[in-house]
Amino acid sequence: MTCHLGDFPEYAAMRRELSDRESDLSRQRGTARRAEAVRSLEALKPGDVIRVPGGRRAGLAVILDPGLTMRTEGPSPLVLTIGKQVKRLSAADFPVPVEPVERLRIPKGFNPRAPKDRANLVATLHAKIGDRDLGRPMRVRDHDADTAMTRGSTPGTPEWEIAELRRKLRAHPCHGCDEREDHARWAERYHKLLRETEGLRRRVESRSHVIARTFDRVCGVLDQLGYLDGETVTPEGRRLSQLYTELDLLTSECLRAGIWEDLDPAELAACVSSLVFESRQADDARPPKIPAGAARESLAAMVRIFAELEDIERDHGLSFIREPDFGFAWAAFRWAKGHSLDAVLTDGDLAAGDFVRWVKQLLDLLDQIGKAAPRGGKVRQNAAKAIDALRRGVVAYSSVA
Repeated sequence: MTCHLGDFPEYAAMRRELSDRESDLSRQRGTARRAEAVRSLEALKPGDVIRVPGGRRAGLAVILDPGLTMRTEGPSPLVLTIGKQVKRLSAADFPVPVEPVERLRIPKGFNPRAPKDRANLVATLHAKIGDRDLGRPMRVRDHDADTAMTRGSTPGTPEWEIAELRRKLRAHPCHGCDEREDHARWAERYHKLLRETEGLRRRVESRSHVIARTFDRVCGVLDQLGYLDGETVTPEGRRLSQLYTELDLLTSECLRAGIWEDLDPAELAACVSSLVFESRQADDARPPKIPAGAARESLAAMVRIFAELEDIERDHGLSFIREPDFGFAWAAFRWAKGHSLDAVLTDGDLAAGDFVRWVKQLLDLLDQIGKAAPRGGKVRQNAAKAIDALRRGVVAYSSVA
């Protein structure tokens, strides 16, 4: 877009500004015209004769009902056309304001569904308007063309500013270049690419800001819980880093609270299953069956810890954690206790494929818990025993396969 007569990027910027100003002014005028048209429709009354400006229903029409109570965007008048048809119009049929050209008295017993009543009213319209004016199209005034932007415009108005831009554009040295439009096409390509690049940059920056804000909030939660001390990872934080599960924070808090210490391997498997399992059943399904005794108490403690973590996350503007799901606890408990696959599937209403998939996820989390739990503690030993108890039969076979 280089021009030997002058600074073409400057000239292209002026053209672009002029085009934007004209587009803005056109939109403003269009909005103003539509608003004025709606106001003119709201002022109509039954019996008013109007001239529909364009479209399939163009021509004279008698207002039967202004349609002010219709649940649409603006008035929707019911009219009788010169062709004896009853139609419901909308604001879209009136790009410009409309004024009554005549007024008729609609008979008291007029029925718009009766052909005879419609014919009589149209005949009255013929008699009052005259055949000569019935087919005359409405002259729609072009507001843009009628506005003299270059003469008589008030300084400071949009029209005056556009006129000034046009004057400066014509006075620019590049305006007289024989290759002006070729240069302009290159300028448009440049600015189109520039807009796309700026748009991509804004999107990247917006996403980066969201990620950064979320990261800061997560760090705030971890700092409050003692997994971070400023920018330093604490021993508890290093233990958390060994857990790779959706509910890693809840798992770590359960280990820290010691609520699994008094559980046997099968009970531990039942409790840990609630951290991996996600039920497909509806919320109104019957409550899942869970083991009694220590396992039931530990599951209740897990729910309390979940509620505390949920409150902490909410205080920091986060919502990552989900509630433990007990839907697989009974099946995991019975399988770890050595019950047959038939008995476990029948009692738990599970498909064999789903059962094996959930047990494999449970085995993976138990292995992580065994490594993250304190050395010499019962949880580490029982996690290993639970893994041995669960990895049998179809589960062991599918793992080898």
